[in-house]
Amino acid sequence: MDILVDNLFIEPNSAPEHQSIPGYLIRSTARANVEDLQDIKEDNTRPTIQTIVDLLYAKSKNYPKNSDDLGVVIAIHGYNTGGADIDLNTLPVTNEAITDGIWKNYQKLCKCIKSDTLISQKSDSLVFLGYRWPSETITGQNITTSLSTLPFLLKVLLGGSLIVAIACVLLFFWLSSPILVVPIILGTFGFGIVFSLIILRVIVYFRDSYRAINYGVHDLVELIRQLDKGLIECCLQEVQSEEKAENYWKQHPIKLSFIGHSLGSQVTTQAVRILSDVFDPNSIGNINDQKAGKGKIPPSRIGQVFSLGRLILVAPDIPLLAITSGRSNFLRSSLRRFEEAYLFSNEGDLALRLASTAANYFSFPAKTRTQGYRLGNVTVRSNSYHSSKSNKVRGQLQSKYGIVNWKDQNLRKPLHEISSLLNYLEINVLNKMRNQGLDPANQEYQSTVATAIKDQESLADLFTYFDCTEYKDRTDYANAPNRDRYVMILDKQTSPLTLLEYLQLGWVYYRSNTPDVHSGYFWGKFSQQLICQLAFVGFEEFLEFLLVTPPQDVGIEELPPLELEDKIAWANNLQTEAVSDRLRTEQRQIALNYLSWIIEKKQIQAVLSPERYYIDVMGEKREEVRFTILSKKLQQQKV
Repeated sequence: MDILVDNLFIEPNSAPEHQSIPGYLIRSTARANVEDLQDIKEDNTRPTIQTIVDLLYAKSKNYPKNSDDLGVVIAIHGYNTGGADIDLNTLPVTNEAITDGIWKNYQKLCKCIKSDTLISQKSDSLVFLGYRWPSETITGQNITTSLSTLPFLLKVLLGGSLIVAIACVLLFFWLSSPILVVPIILGTFGFGIVFSLIILRVIVYFRDSYRAINYGVHDLVELIRQLDKGLIECCLQEVQSEEKAENYWKQHPIKLSFIGHSLGSQVTTQAVRILSDVFDPNSIGNINDQKAGKGKIPPSRIGQVFSLGRLILVAPDIPLLAITSGRSNFLRSSLRRFEEAYLFSNEGDLALRLASTAANYFSFPAKTRTQGYRLGNVTVRSNSYHSSKSNKVRGQLQSKYGIVNWKDQNLRKPLHEISSLLNYLEINVLNKMRNQGLDPANQEYQSTVATAIKDQESLADLFTYFDCTEYKDRTDYANAPNRDRYVMILDKQTSPLTLLEYLQLGWVYYRSNTPDVHSGYFWGKFSQQLICQLAFVGFEEFLEFLLVTPPQDVGIEELPPLELEDKIAWANNLQTEAVSDRLRTEQRQIALNYLSWIIEKKQIQAVLSPERYYIDVMGEKREEVRFTILSKKLQQQKV
């Protein structure tokens, strides 16, 4: 048994099928170490994959053909979260008995989903799955285990080097012979090598990475395969025809969406790569193919039942090149399969900025250090803002917040003339006078993070970016609940951060675990709401609902500017009338302007994907928009 299924809420009369939005915890049974074996006892009270299959099939019967409402959202946690050592036969009988922190986090996320007004309107069509892959926690026991499992040769090198170094130091003070300096250096060097390897094992990053890729990914793939197989068989029992069963799921596809946090983003993208049909002709890229909808656009269908919907990457622990389109981007094909993609990042994320970057230094194949930076540290730059520390006056920074490429009118250009979103993205490099851009075609930067060869596709333009570095909101932090505070950085800190500010941020986090620079997105009220609504309903419905959402509901006490307030009132009055496509577009543009104002008040910088604007605001066809974005050659021919 590779996968266990549990109810997220262990309470009387709280079976998921009776809840407004069913919530399950999916657990991989892989253990912390390959020697650890644990027999899983049969438990008839525990739900199974078939329970989820029956629930999804019953929900599909309530919806018309080609409906986009039916969906499954899978949340995937990151590194250093424990769970690999939990007794898998222990089923808590009360919520208080649950000691798994990820279980509690998924419960918190599920409660947020259930209480959300927009998501709850679709409660009869949605299922939430919290996926628990076998992560490990950094503890003092890791040191003991690391020493006991040290290979014999390294033990000899560790002990011998230490003895030689100490002995030579003592002899040096006694004899004062310069020749003893050489064995002291060699002994210290040998000890340092082995000690560094021990530290790398103690931080469990590489052990977690191994389990994530070799256990977590494959168990997630198996879960989706079993759901796909079970839904086909469930339908086959009713229609008694394989052809009819396949046609049923072609007409009732289930949208599969992911919320990947940190290393969970790697699990998500790798699982999609495995699930993708590499022999599908539509997935074979051909830059010269002029037929819209073909060529470089792989299908979103996965298996016979599912189609990929929305991808939410939160502080993703994956390389920066994941949003570029060069040959070295091994995630290109999987990322293009999603209908919508969003990235939440933060410059002050110390776990990615320092720990992950350092840990990947000797394993990532790059000759420049900027290539080793992680996608979760990408920041948004505004054309009206210069990153000099001398300009960091609070009053001068207000214009950089909001949806940057909406405020500078770039989105309102014809689709083939819109600037690449790489122009708006950069990474902070501490010893440089200015941040490093991601667009290799931008001559403003002497060197860039992206490849020196100009991309033939605009993969980066498929993402919408939320830079939460200076995000300020009400949080659920235990030491400061329900009051406005900086979620990711300290008071008086602004981007770009200096080395001293990183040290201050790290010290405060070490003492109090707040601000949570790596997971704070799930603690801020607005960011949590934004992540959930985008994952469960998508950008178009999110925008429409935003029009009827007063600022107070998102934690903003002041009213919008009078002109914007009048436009919102006008747009809301249209909702009871049969409006034309032109008026509907204007209505959504007002909603987009309102969203930009809200995130400006939250001190978030955003860059909206041209795909989201032209599909969800302007109402154009997805296939044509995506092909135009992905094909630079076609864009150049249209100019």
